[in-house]
Amino acid sequence: MVGGPVEKFNPLKPSAISQKRERQTDGKWAKQVAIKEITLEDVRHDAIEFGLATEVLAQVKAGKEASIFIAKWKEHPIMLKAYRLWRSAQASNERGVFTLAKMQMLAAKEYDVLKESFQAGVTVPTPIGRVGNYITMRFIGDGLDPAPQLKDVHLENPNQALDAILEEYLKMYRDANYVHGDLSKYNILWWQNRPWIIDVPQAYTVGPWANMKEVVFLLRRDIKNLLSYFKRYGIKRNLDEIVDVFLSEYVPENLRHYDEVVPFRGV
Repeated sequence: MVGGPVEKFNPLKPSAISQKRERQTDGKWAKQVAIKEITLEDVRHDAIEFGLATEVLAQVKAGKEASIFIAKWKEHPIMLKAYRLWRSAQASNERGVFTLAKMQMLAAKEYDVLKESFQAGVTVPTPIGRVGNYITMRFIGDGLDPAPQLKDVHLENPNQALDAILEEYLKMYRDANYVHGDLSKYNILWWQNRPWIIDVPQAYTVGPWANMKEVVFLLRRDIKNLLSYFKRYGIKRNLDEIVDVFLSEYVPENLRHYDEVVPFRGV
């Protein structure tokens, strides 16, 4: 596995990235300084400066909060995810600070969830490094061609594929103790006839302090999304039975009687 730096996230302590941004804006924030959108050149400069990559080749995806780039560490292709900081040109001073901390927090959260899921044996991209709002991870794909999302693949054996996805998700829930929270055909890659779970910054921790009503709500929503996608293959599974299997495998000991408390009303 390729090694890389990991910067500890502390919202009360300036990170390497936030110190750089402060130098670039003379300590002023968004309301006072016109802040531009992050560019490929920005990402390339930051990634190399902070030791996350030796090359940044191209952007392959732009989402709501982050952009994905193909990069290299020496001869190894890697993925670089950049949570965008500079979207607050009209924001207040306080909101500018909040946006910076939020993006760094999301990167730190994704790194931790990927690491713990990988250690639990879940097929996720192996996390490599993180600094500020940047995270690097194993490249999933052939050569420099990224693996396709589930939505773009025609499955030869869809029943087997669904079983494989549910098995990986069960490991993420039972062994890493996370609910993905946004699992769908968009957040699963299909490569080498296997599912790879991606995009995990919103994952919910299933531990002693969890709200099990919310856990069940998110779990049901994730699995419902999967089953809805697989209907195109004529596959029908019982949502309640699948959720019950997950819950039979793991509920924190102190929350065994969660269903006796006030119901959670998810939105």
